[in-house]
Amino acid sequence: MVNVEVYGDFKATCTQRVLILLEELNLKYSVKKIDLMKGEQKDPEYLKLNPFGKVPAIEYGDRTLFESRSILRYIAKNNVDIEDLLGDTDTDLWLEVESQHFNPPASKIVYEKVFKKWFDETQKPDEDVLLESVKQLEKVLDIYEERLGNHNYISGDNYTIADISHIPYINQLLRCGYKEVFKSRTNVYKWVKRIIKRENVQYVLSEAK
Repeated sequence: MVNVEVYGDFKATCTQRVLILLEELNLKYSVKKIDLMKGEQKDPEYLKLNPFGKVPAIEYGDRTLFESRSILRYIAKNNVDIEDLLGDTDTDLWLEVESQHFNPPASKIVYEKVFKKWFDETQKPDEDVLLESVKQLEKVLDIYEERLGNHNYISGDNYTIADISHIPYINQLLRCGYKEVFKSRTNVYKWVKRIIKRENVQYVLSEAK
């Protein structure tokens, strides 16, 4: 079996994506913690793994990879014999939708509400940024609502890496007071509960607390 080493921070959303996939596939892995609060992602040794100084990076056999969505694609592609979480063209399409449309407003909201104070407890959320980001997120979720009226999962009838990629920021949004944004959209909320309550997802999210 391939050796998998994950370099990242349990609290980082991008690291969580990768860990959820590894758990879903029941792959053995070890985690080398990169403490973002201490700036370890900028250490020269870590930059050999990811020259952009972000987490995660992984060593998968003889390959070194970074960028969480690319890591998802690579691991899923190489383990379809265990479970097909790679899907088809629709999976890739909705993984891009998550990256280009869902993630930008979601990440801004979570940064303002959660991450900003990690680095400076005196920092207050920028209400204008929050208001605009919520409006953008709601437009995305309106499209999701229609999509999920015909499918159980975002890329179709099966759970895939496109769903996994959404989970960390959905979890953060639920925790910081934005449950109603999802709950007000029946199909979206059913999907959220369907993916968040998975056993392996709950395990990874609990490790991040």
